[in-house]
Amino acid sequence: MSQLSKFKYDIIGLCETRAEVESRTKWIQTGDELGIGEGNGQPCVGGVGFIINSRIASHVVEVQIHSHRLATLKLDIGRKTPLLIIQIYAPHKEYGIDEIETFYSEVETHLGQPAYQKIVIGDFNAQLGPKDTNQRYLGKFTSGTWGKNETGELLADFADANKLFIINTLFQKPPNKRWAFESTNTNKSRHEIDFGLCTDRIMVTNVESLSRLDSGSNHRPVRFTLNTKIRKKRPPIMKSVRVLHEGLLQRNIVEKDWTTNGSLSTKFDKIQRQLKTCINASSTKKPRRSRFTEATNQHLLKRKSMNRQTNPVEFAELSKLIRKKIREDHEKFRTERLLKTIEERRSLKKCQRELRQQTVMMSALKSEDGTRLTKRFDMERRIQEYYTSLFASKSILPLVEDNREEEEMPPILISEVRTAVKSLKADKAPGPDGIKNEALKFGGYELWKIITKLFNECLEIEDIPTQWKQSSTIIIPKKGDREDLKNYRPIALLPTIYKLFTKVLINRMNRQLDEQQPREQAGFRSGFSTIDHLQVINQILERTRECKIPLCMAFVDYEKAFDSIEINAVINALVRQNIPKQYIRTLLNINTGCSASFRLFNNNIAIPINRGVRQGDTISPKLFTAALEDVFRTLSWENRGIMVDGELLTHLRFADDIILFAYDVKTVAEMLKELNEASTRVGLKINRAKTQAMKNDQCASENIKLDDDTNLFVNKYTYLGQTITQDHKIEDEIRRRRSAAWFSFKNIEETLKKTKSTTLRAHLFNSTILPVLNYGCEVWTMRESDKQKLQTTQRAIERRVLGIKLVQKIPNNIIRQRTKFKDAYIDALQRKFRWAGHVARREANRWTSRTTFWWPYNFQRPRGRPANRWRKLMQDNLGRNWHQLARVWVWVWVWVLIKSRHK
Repeated sequence: MSQLSKFKYDIIGLCETRAEVESRTKWIQTGDELGIGEGNGQPCVGGVGFIINSRIASHVVEVQIHSHRLATLKLDIGRKTPLLIIQIYAPHKEYGIDEIETFYSEVETHLGQPAYQKIVIGDFNAQLGPKDTNQRYLGKFTSGTWGKNETGELLADFADANKLFIINTLFQKPPNKRWAFESTNTNKSRHEIDFGLCTDRIMVTNVESLSRLDSGSNHRPVRFTLNTKIRKKRPPIMKSVRVLHEGLLQRNIVEKDWTTNGSLSTKFDKIQRQLKTCINASSTKKPRRSRFTEATNQHLLKRKSMNRQTNPVEFAELSKLIRKKIREDHEKFRTERLLKTIEERRSLKKCQRELRQQTVMMSALKSEDGTRLTKRFDMERRIQEYYTSLFASKSILPLVEDNREEEEMPPILISEVRTAVKSLKADKAPGPDGIKNEALKFGGYELWKIITKLFNECLEIEDIPTQWKQSSTIIIPKKGDREDLKNYRPIALLPTIYKLFTKVLINRMNRQLDEQQPREQAGFRSGFSTIDHLQVINQILERTRECKIPLCMAFVDYEKAFDSIEINAVINALVRQNIPKQYIRTLLNINTGCSASFRLFNNNIAIPINRGVRQGDTISPKLFTAALEDVFRTLSWENRGIMVDGELLTHLRFADDIILFAYDVKTVAEMLKELNEASTRVGLKINRAKTQAMKNDQCASENIKLDDDTNLFVNKYTYLGQTITQDHKIEDEIRRRRSAAWFSFKNIEETLKKTKSTTLRAHLFNSTILPVLNYGCEVWTMRESDKQKLQTTQRAIERRVLGIKLVQKIPNNIIRQRTKFKDAYIDALQRKFRWAGHVARREANRWTSRTTFWWPYNFQRPRGRPANRWRKLMQDNLGRNWHQLARVWVWVWVWVLIKSRHK
């Protein structure tokens, strides 16, 4: 790309890329787009694609890779039909005439598309002889001969048959300016085999071979200049990384006049404008380090000044050396950055993201009827249609009448703003205002005072500036088909100061909202985690398996839950949960008249938002769980569920992930139907693809019907990241954990092997791979075979890190002394032991404690040896009254004893 920046180009056709996989990416620094197809066979042969300059990217209609030899690009040039560019890589004569003719037939098929003009460019692997009187579309300026030149004759016949002018032959150039390929034979013969064909000869004004473009290839780029009027955009200015200085920013803020008048929008405009001025004046450009070493740059300069024809062997060897050095420099630069990140104990994932030079682009989307859309205009229209429908209100839900007395709210204090600012995370993407969290943190007391005054005015007027209602929305792919928009999550990039305002509001309402939540809800609550619900589910499965209790569960998932909840449903829930009226009116105005701007390629797509809570807003999770709680309060499930320690457990919730419990299938079906009806009233729709049921052998075989679909039963289900099975065995989950650990190791294998510091290497393993391997181990009931599986995985990773083969038969304790990794099994025991202490010491009436110490006395366990229980570890080491020890300080010393027994 550094070489291309020195030349003028709009579109570059690529031949023989030999890429192993197809990719659509965009260069982060320049904005230029790259689309290449995969080669064919092993090693890869062929591979074609395009590089599209950012100035012209907005005019691209469609890019399609049809095969390893053919790709098409359609360009909007202001006509009724687009300009069609076909990039080809023709087979050479060794493939045989039949395959070459088949290739030209495929090109003819794509030439049949409607287009204003058509251009075919690429490596034809053919030479053209002098023009014959019958050849209308061949010019008189050729450099080859017709003797034994079947490929050239096929090219000339193809041009005549399709009325395509061979552009290169229409311009007179000296011989040294015509050749495009230099062979590797001893004579270093040069040939003209790269051509361009077009339907209108007047459209092309010049053809030239670029000898100064040092690509290291044996082909010279051929540039065609077209006489088309396309309004090109100015290329984006490459933004340099800037460092913000805290003291300088605070001084600049003090020197500014922050007096504001007018509406909230006018006041915010001035604050935003002046703050950005202070930020620019207080930041300095961070020097950008080159990825290439000085030696590599010298080699590049030497090759640029070298005469290829005079020193062909030296040129070839130098090109080979340069390619090797460039790979080494990239690898060294990457390794140094990663190692520095590890030494500073910073995020390795963030560093890997910063090292990327390209971002992945969307290549196709499916329409509502399943048709594959590849044209950019069609994809943007699909985005607009889908999200306009998603964010449109689907039900008329009136606001409830609020007859409560008005309660005057105290003004927002500077200390509240300071607390909210301190909780902001660093290195987060800014919203449309362009202000980062670091600026608010470094701004200090004077800036917080200005922001506090603005917040109090918003609270007094019960509204916000209109700029805060607009968001830049990005879509992040989830699991599943990436061409289906349902598998994308829209994340709103909101103004930073707005998110600070909602953070202050939620800090005030947090306690009151949490008090309204039942113990069944564990999502977005302080003191709760996924382990709470995993403990409950595993304990229920353990008891029902041992005592042969019938159990049926339904795993419910909503489709686009956060984006489809009705705003009025949220407001009604806040009223019923006794949130102060002033906050409710403010939140209603905040969520009225909002809009989102999507940018898939080069055009902004504005979408009005009439329902849903914006993902990316700090207050959205609490608003959603409040509305969901209001839904469950309408359900009469007093006689439903399963009896646990004298109380009925009907369901569990983690945000929008819900589990329903009952003794029989019929009851679960009724509960699911009632929940579906209640959810529909507030805009929520149950996701049929992810809503499934599970029952044990004691349940009668019946059907659950949801939207005329009765096939809901499965043998296993992944809930909150853990595989739940009907027979309560953890083999599948252990297998998933081991696979996930290997995947995590692959992401950092290169860094782990190159880290010389044993301490840093151990830190990287303990903080990256071990949490993945042992996720959810607090609720496992492990056998000896499960222990061996964990240890086998860890030892294999340790041998891979140290470069040790199994046949070397080095003892495991010696390997552990070298790596100093934390033992995975001991870590799992420690985490389980710590969690057991938490459960035993809890005084709140939570389901985790209820299910852990529950025994179903109304059911009788059958005769025979029972399966291992979760509490067996504690009982074997401490006795049946282990939970009493957990309530005293000796619990820590007891763990030391247990650890010594398991070494």
